[in-house]
Amino acid sequence: MEKLKYRLGNQPEEYELKEDYLDWNPVGKDWVWLCMQRIENEEVTITNTSDGSKKILFLHHFIIKDAFPLSFFGETRAINWTHFAIVSYNETSEKFIIPLY
Repeated sequence: MEKLKYRLGNQPEEYELKEDYLDWNPVGKDWVWLCMQRIENEEVTITNTSDGSKKILFLHHFIIKDAFPLSFFGETRAINWTHFAIVSYNETSEKFIIPLY
């Protein structure tokens, strides 16, 4: 399957939307709390709600569905998603997008 990348707004960068971290939540917090506290440009440890495994991601910032191009709104997988985060595996690695809901 081809990896879909999206340009957000009028920015030149493209980001892959990865579904690898669906049902993962920040340890000791939730995504809403991080967003409300404006936590960005920090490492965040997330845990898989199914098996308890953990992963550290570098959180760059949060975005909403409206940042995506119009074509995204027609995708079946995007129907119930409204909030996203731009993350990477470390501060300097390639950034990608994860859905938060």
